[in-house]
Order: sequence, then C-alpha cells, then structure tokens
Amino acid sequence: MIHSVPVSAAANAETLTTAKPSVRRHASTNSLPATYACAYASGEARWYDLSLAWFQNFEKTALDPGDQVRIYGLEPADPCAGTLAILAMRQQASTGGFLSPKTLSSLSNFYSITFGPIGPNADVPSSLQALVEAMVQEKEEWDAIELRPLERDSPSFEPLNDALRKAGMLPQNYFCFGNWYLPSQGLNFAEYFKTLAPAMQNTIRRRSKKLEKTGRSRIEIVSGPAELEAAIAAYESVYLTSWKRPEPYPEFMPHLIRMCAEKGWLRLGLIHLDDQPIAAQMWIVNHGRATIYKLGHDQRADEYSAGSILTSKLLEHVLEIDKVQEIDFGSGDDAYKKTWLPLRRERWGILAMNPRTPAGCALIAKHVGGRAAKKAWHFVRGRRRGPTK
Repeated sequence: MIHSVPVSAAANAETLTTAKPSVRRHASTNSLPATYACAYASGEARWYDLSLAWFQNFEKTALDPGDQVRIYGLEPADPCAGTLAILAMRQQASTGGFLSPKTLSSLSNFYSITFGPIGPNADVPSSLQALVEAMVQEKEEWDAIELRPLERDSPSFEPLNDALRKAGMLPQNYFCFGNWYLPSQGLNFAEYFKTLAPAMQNTIRRRSKKLEKTGRSRIEIVSGPAELEAAIAAYESVYLTSWKRPEPYPEFMPHLIRMCAEKGWLRLGLIHLDDQPIAAQMWIVNHGRATIYKLGHDQRADEYSAGSILTSKLLEHVLEIDKVQEIDFGSGDDAYKKTWLPLRRERWGILAMNPRTPAGCALIAKHVGGRAAKKAWHFVRGRRRGPTK
C-alpha cells in the first residue's frame, strides 16, 4: 500500500486544489499514481536506468537494511494531468552517533549509470527548486542530500546546484566515473572494425578461427524469454569464474536480465565450449542506445580471447541488426574500454550539506574545510537568535 504525504515548497499548501503545482511524496515505486507513467516514459527514453521498471527492480533487490524509498513528484493542480517532475530518493539508515549524518540520497548506487530528475519539467529551474525545497523543508532536517551519478553536461545539473544553494544547503560537486562511448548512427560493423587497432583486429580474427576449429564451441545472443533461465544460469556461472567480485546484491542482476528480456532490451551474449559457458556479456539496448553493462569470462579459457570475440559479435549485432545510434561502456575508466569506444564523458555527484545542523557542519568541515564549517555554524546561530541589539 502506498503512503502519500503532501509536501509543498509553499508553507501551508496541503492539497492539490490550488492553481499552483505542489510536491507530493510517495513511499514506493510500485504503487505510484497512473499520472506518473508519462514522466517515467520520458525518463526511459533518455536512459534505461531512468525508467520505472529500473527503479522498481532497484527497490526490490538493491536496498540496504533500514533504507526508505521517498519519491518526490511535482504534481499539477489538475489531478488528471501528468506529473511534471520526479526525483526518486531514499532515506539511508543512520549509522548512529551524534555526528552521524541523516542523509537523503538518490535511489541509485554502483549499478546506476545515470540518475537525474525525470519528467517534462525535469530541466525547468522553478520545478527543480520546488522539489528541492520540499525535501529541505520536511520535518526531517537532513544533514546531507546526495545526488549521483548525474550527467555533468545535462541541463539540470547547474539548476540542481542552484536550487540546493537557494534552499540553504552547501552543495559540493565531485567526480564519479568516466563513461566511454561511440556515436554510431549509420555505422556498419565492417567500417567500425577497421577503426580498431591492427593488433586487436588480428587477435579477433586469429582467436575466432582457433575457437571455430575446435568444433566444440557455439555463440548465442539471447534477447527474449526463450531459454532465458538457462542463459541466466550460464551468465552467473561465468561471472563466478571470472575476475569479478561477487555481486553484493545477488538478486539484482537476474531480475534485471528478466526485466530487460520482457521489455525487449536484452542482448545477453554467451560463448560455450564443450557445452560449458566461458564468456558472458549482458548488454542493454534501449531507444537507439546500446550499453555494455556487465561482462566476464572464464580465465581458464584465455587462450581463445573469448571476451574480445564476444564483444565483437555483440557489436556486430547492435550495429547491423539493432542499428543503434550510440554505444557506451557503462561506468569506469578501465583501460580496455577505450580500445573499443574512443570518446569519453563524465558522471558527477552533488553532495549538499546542511549548515544548520551539527552533523551537516561536520560534513562541511570534512569536505570543504573547518573554517567554512565554523563560519556556516555561526551564521546559522546568528539567524536563529535574531539581530543583536
């Protein structure tokens, strides 16, 4: 059951009967009003991890104990109209202690490639101001509000900083990770393959022939429900035998694979040798973009360069069949990524600290400096006491 609490940037606005939009808070992604559908559809068209299905899977499989989901929606006066802007957040459990910060953070973590406001007004400064002020003015006095990973060059990045600043918070921006990508509109695989380094081209050709000559290998790309559970089992088997660390949220990836298959986004590539999976890659194809999301290979089969062969096969698939307009390599600046995709952009975070609370000042001292924290604390104390006589 959804718990919907009226919240407004205007002090006494408690309903949606006025002419102005107001912000309401919902306690789950699973029971949102139908009017939120269009806003989430616009998010889905931008990135798969701004879709409602993504957030629902995240809420189901990737929350920490004590986390509470808080969806803030700027809703118009007409209850039948679509939601204007949404920020999907979570209250993170405090670790305890006097200076342990009470944090409101984005509904995201290391699984997320992109986060941000969603909806037709997602880039409108006044809408972002309303959302931010609603969060800041809640009865919970947040010591910090954290948003990540944001597109550094998105139209909402600076307005979010401004909104937090105007609401009395002290925002600091920080680097999250690089995202390697390639614009691919009109590009065929043969043209792309020629752009790879000669050594990489030779490796793929030679190792592909070596693998084929065994007569015991097969490559498959799973994109729908057929044989899906067997493909998930194969993916997990490869991941466990690769160099990758075990998943901290073990249910997240299987549910994500199923969700992507249901929506037609899944491109799960597998190489089998002697009926055993030796390489697996999970790609997400959504609205003309292909993201290389997760990959791994069994290091016992390194002689075949199975990982490189599978990347090549999936690149051929998304260029020739899906005809995507862009390919990206998810999060991180691993050296191998730029050998496949030559361009780089960045994701950044915003940590907004509250100078009105002791824990907020402690965060300011940690991230900005003690002098800034002391100045902020004295300023707030002075405002609370009023002007000196």
